[in-house]
Amino acid sequence: MFIEQKKHAVFPTLIMTFDLSDHPHYNRVLDVVEKTKTGSHLIMRNSESSYDERTDNVWLNHMLLREFKDTLQGCIDEYTKHYGLKQVHITNSWMNKVGVGGAVKPHRHELSVVSGAFYPIADEGSCSLLFRSPITPYRMNEFLVTENEYNMANQSIECKQGELILFPSWLEHFTDENTTENRVTVSFNTRYG
Repeated sequence: MFIEQKKHAVFPTLIMTFDLSDHPHYNRVLDVVEKTKTGSHLIMRNSESSYDERTDNVWLNHMLLREFKDTLQGCIDEYTKHYGLKQVHITNSWMNKVGVGGAVKPHRHELSVVSGAFYPIADEGSCSLLFRSPITPYRMNEFLVTENEYNMANQSIECKQGELILFPSWLEHFTDENTTENRVTVSFNTRYG
């Protein structure tokens, strides 16, 4: 006897990726990356960032990046459409450099709706972006025998050169230790209106 069954993925979290490696202004991004001054940051280990709590952090407002920022905004518009969100706009942005042994500690982006990570430079095999499941604390009595999409504590998205990853800002994320020489991330936040 066959018993019909249905599976329901309840409360999924939308993460979208966009391949921007053929963007006509990609080399402009690389030029600005090369000229950006960086320093240490509290959530990063053995890494550098242009993020400075004393400034507005508007890396994407560089005059050479106007068209590229417009493309990022178009990707955000596509994300919010799928998510069912009111339109949001890029507010602050910065750049991170992670080399061999570098890592980013778990964090989320307060006061933002959608966050993004674009990888203008990422050596093959660079550490993935890891997302921590927000429902893990509520799993009080589960003894798992296999890991699958319903019980994962962390989900990874491979870091690829030229790729943009968009995710809800409340979703905690981090990296494991990086094993490659060059992994550069342009990160940004968004707000309504």
